[in-house]
Amino acid sequence: MSEPPAHALRDPRQKVAAHLRELAYEALDNTAVDLGLAARIADSLLSLIEAAEDLDDSARESVRGAVDYFALNRDATSDLDPMGLRDDAAVVNQVALELGLPSLAVRV
Repeated sequence: MSEPPAHALRDPRQKVAAHLRELAYEALDNTAVDLGLAARIADSLLSLIEAAEDLDDSARESVRGAVDYFALNRDATSDLDPMGLRDDAAVVNQVALELGLPSLAVRV
């Protein structure tokens, strides 16, 4: 029995981890997948999830939106394409800056 795709999961931490696993699997056959950037995005998101526990509902919604965006392979630019994770990093960085947590921005 295979696990559900990341975008179908409810827990944000599981969603991040599942999508990172999906990308790692894809990277075995697709050298265009930037697994290093994917890992940095995942680390940043996990830190934002933790930080958001002490913030208001609006901040938590922003973090959830960034998690949901990362969990989609086919967003503005497919995560499986060259440079395909840069839009995901931009979303995470925007949320980190909006929440006053620039140290959690992703190095691109």
